[in-house]
Amino acid sequence: MKKIQKISLALLILIATAFKSNAQNQIEIVVVASSHDNSKSVQNFTAVIDKLKNFKPDMVFGEYLPAEDYGKLEDDNWAKKAFAKKVDYINKLNPKTPKNIAKEISRNQKALASFPYYHKTRMNLAVEYSKMWDRGNFDYQMFVLENYMKPKFGKEELAEYSKMFGSIDSLKKLGVIRPGSEYNKIYFPLIFQLGQNQIYNMDCQTYDKPWGIAWGKTDSLYKIMASKAKADSLSPEAKTMTAIEKYWTYAPAEAKQFNADEYAGMNSSKYGDLIEAWNFYGGRKFYGYQGFPTEALKEMVAEWTNRNAGMCKNIINQARIKNAKRVVVGVGAAHRTWMEEILAKNPDVKIINYNDLR
Repeated sequence: MKKIQKISLALLILIATAFKSNAQNQIEIVVVASSHDNSKSVQNFTAVIDKLKNFKPDMVFGEYLPAEDYGKLEDDNWAKKAFAKKVDYINKLNPKTPKNIAKEISRNQKALASFPYYHKTRMNLAVEYSKMWDRGNFDYQMFVLENYMKPKFGKEELAEYSKMFGSIDSLKKLGVIRPGSEYNKIYFPLIFQLGQNQIYNMDCQTYDKPWGIAWGKTDSLYKIMASKAKADSLSPEAKTMTAIEKYWTYAPAEAKQFNADEYAGMNSSKYGDLIEAWNFYGGRKFYGYQGFPTEALKEMVAEWTNRNAGMCKNIINQARIKNAKRVVVGVGAAHRTWMEEILAKNPDVKIINYNDLR
């Protein structure tokens, strides 16, 4: 009997040790719901940055496509077309390309890690990232140059900057400089203050075409339902529309609370429900309602889930390579709840909500 008790105790200790080891080896991930346009926001972005900085992330991810994925996309893909304009612009101003560009990037990164004020080195690095189709790090280096380094430029450096990148108006028009973006407001300053000098790309565009088809189908059927509801206020479709409109509206008190701290609001469970409703014609809650395009929306949701799963996979793979313990992921607000649901299924991941950070 005593022998059995000793075995049982040893087993319990073994299980407890395994659980403790698993908890210690988990990657802590904060998925931050963000606005792509913060130009009119009254948010205190310094407070947001400080909260994320106190978390002490090893890596900061952005909703940028990994450089190697651009070559896999069709030429008419919106993301590829958008960045191609920037790449073409930089190539025209900087036609010479290093023979081993990956080696040059590594060399320049090391140089800047030792001394961040090698201005010409940073300019070269920005150009090299563009030529490598690494939009995230091209944007980041341009942000650092424009916001932290340019005020310290001498006359020759200003002339070189103008020669390599053109005017600030051209850069803004192309979308290279985006003052109101979540990156300019939060994630690039965060990375710079952490002294990390790199953003990690994790977007997934593999499912963009079937997503677009499913979206178009859902939109057409939703408009038919809305048209029937408008024609007959007593119809089943009208009842469904009324239910949707009631569901996806903030109460006045909720709206006031949201406006007091937008980023806290965007990372709340309430906002997660609302943004699904806004982006998915009412959302999964209305499956089966009269006139609601349930089957079409299921197709749309499936492709959206595929994209978010691809994004999560990119995060985990890169975090493992870097042996990261804490990760911040900046994404459009519509992605947060979906990504958290997917990541939470991974035993190697611990999800931490932005609003739980101090």
